[in-house]
Amino acid sequence: MATLNKYRKNYISNMLNALHRRWIVLRLSTGRLAGIGKTSQAVHNLLGFLAVLLSAVLTVGKKCFGLLQDLADHASILVDPLTELLARIGVEGKLVVLRLRSRHIQRDRLIPAMMLLTATVTICTVSCLGVGLRVTINGQPMGYISSKAEMESILANVEDRVSNYLGSPYSLNLNVAYAIGYNDGLKAVSEESVSNFVMSGLSNITTKYVLTVDGEVIGAHESKTALELLRQRMLEASINTYRGGKVEFVQDVRIVPMGSEDVTMMSIEEMETALSGNSRESVVHTVQSGETVSGIAYKYDTSVSAIQEANPELIPEKIKIGDEITVSASVPTLSVKETVVESYTRAVGYETIKEKTDDLYTTQSRVKRAGVNGEAAVVAEVVYVDGAEQDRLILEWENITEPVDEIVEVGTKQPPKKAATGRFMRPANGYISSRYGYRKNMGDFHTGVDFAGPTGTPIYAADGGKVTYAGWKGNYGYCIFIDHGNGYTTVYAHCSKLLAKVGQSVAKGETIARVGSTGRSTGPHLHFEIRVNGQHKNPLNYIG
Repeated sequence: MATLNKYRKNYISNMLNALHRRWIVLRLSTGRLAGIGKTSQAVHNLLGFLAVLLSAVLTVGKKCFGLLQDLADHASILVDPLTELLARIGVEGKLVVLRLRSRHIQRDRLIPAMMLLTATVTICTVSCLGVGLRVTINGQPMGYISSKAEMESILANVEDRVSNYLGSPYSLNLNVAYAIGYNDGLKAVSEESVSNFVMSGLSNITTKYVLTVDGEVIGAHESKTALELLRQRMLEASINTYRGGKVEFVQDVRIVPMGSEDVTMMSIEEMETALSGNSRESVVHTVQSGETVSGIAYKYDTSVSAIQEANPELIPEKIKIGDEITVSASVPTLSVKETVVESYTRAVGYETIKEKTDDLYTTQSRVKRAGVNGEAAVVAEVVYVDGAEQDRLILEWENITEPVDEIVEVGTKQPPKKAATGRFMRPANGYISSRYGYRKNMGDFHTGVDFAGPTGTPIYAADGGKVTYAGWKGNYGYCIFIDHGNGYTTVYAHCSKLLAKVGQSVAKGETIARVGSTGRSTGPHLHFEIRVNGQHKNPLNYIG
């Protein structure tokens, strides 16, 4: 074993001495090559052959010799551009191979010797002669770069800088070429030099500023300042009542640069006209107290027939509070929202507490102690859209005075059969021919509701009570008044026949008269009124 180790040491020593001698010869040869000149064709041809040879050797070297990994990486940069020179090697390449074979190099030393030779030539060439990747952009030399990946990183950064300059995404359209060559005085490629080169070619790019509403393009203009002034003017002109809050458009109104894309140019006047217009859109209207279909149609600048067409199941005479009606409305292109922080006081409602008493009938009640509202200091954020309140968010609430609860006594005794129940029924069959309120066609205020029907149709007591009047009374004609004993009085007018008498107690639903057309009347009907403590009320709000 000792003899074998000694043999191996001698073998390695001899091989290193031989490689050292070849290194000296190679260094002298390299010096002579350097004297040929940087532009010598022989040098180019030899380097092309060495690059191809280096690629093959390093493929084996990567697997067998980990220490040569860095060298292989460097050489891989040169392989692609130098491969194109392979066709020009010709006879010179073959002569080099023949010379190598004439050296009688032993097979067990061939691979290490070739690797050392190729590595030495490559390192000397790169360090001494300045071989690298020469970069040109659109035919303009930019300098040298260590790798294509580094150049791609520089171009990506420059593209971002150009996009920021224009204010919109921009893609570089450059012809970038790489070639193996010698450093003849050019510097390394820098991001700043590439950026300046690209920026110098942007003079032909026309930046247009486009005004959009919710992403929809309205038009383009060359002046961003003019569009900003237009937006501000439109905002101020749309404020109905300024309350000192934050004012902004409901829509997303933006001014963005669009580079040289194909966008229609418009004057400021044309753009203002487009923004001031309206569009027809379907909206849902919630019926409020006192509203009619005709009034809703007038509010939205449409017709009753259009509303009925959009709502096939709608009966105009039977709409009630809270009903939702679809309406085709004229909606402005731009709406203004104002957000205001308001401070105010607000009433705090009291609760009603009921106490039972056998002093009253079950249909009766009385206030034992009146309730008193409290008061609270409120801070709220209120949103107004085109002057109408859209939303209210309570930020702070502090009670100033506490409310006083109301106490109401309710009876427990069963009422007589003809006593008032406190709830009213429909006093006659037939359709409603005239409602409560102001009548344009008659020019007066109608204090009740008319139920039209044939003469002789039965009239019923809307609730139990006592008849306080039965006879002729001016425009009422033949009529009956019933006092229900709880502040309510009902009136039945234009009767053809009276069946109840003064002082008579009547039960709810009892027939008290017949429909007629006496007094001031345009036809047979019942004029029905409900009075609360002497004040006229809309009967339709009380009839169950």
